[in-house]
Amino acid sequence: MNTNSRTFRTKLSEFFDMAVKKPVAIARGTDRFVLMNEEEYLNLKDEVLSLQRNLLASLEVREGKTVTTETPASFEKLFDDTSAKVKKKYQVKQAAGE
Repeated sequence: MNTNSRTFRTKLSEFFDMAVKKPVAIARGTDRFVLMNEEEYLNLKDEVLSLQRNLLASLEVREGKTVTTETPASFEKLFDDTSAKVKKKYQVKQAAGE
């Protein structure tokens, strides 16, 4: 759905109802805005973050910044060491019951 800012102001509640189902594009002069429900917005943000992480991981692989483990035990040690570094760096607290 597309609209201009004047129509948007006069039919605000209708556009909120429409945005529950699909995004609404609003033009104001040369600027354009999108009205959408919060869940859809958060899903888009999560998808962008996931794509960014995948891109960074692909670049690291391409640059040879990878680690190879020989056994399941060496993988577990690598995982535990990496987890400890991340927890220390970001000051992650232990969950109750752990």
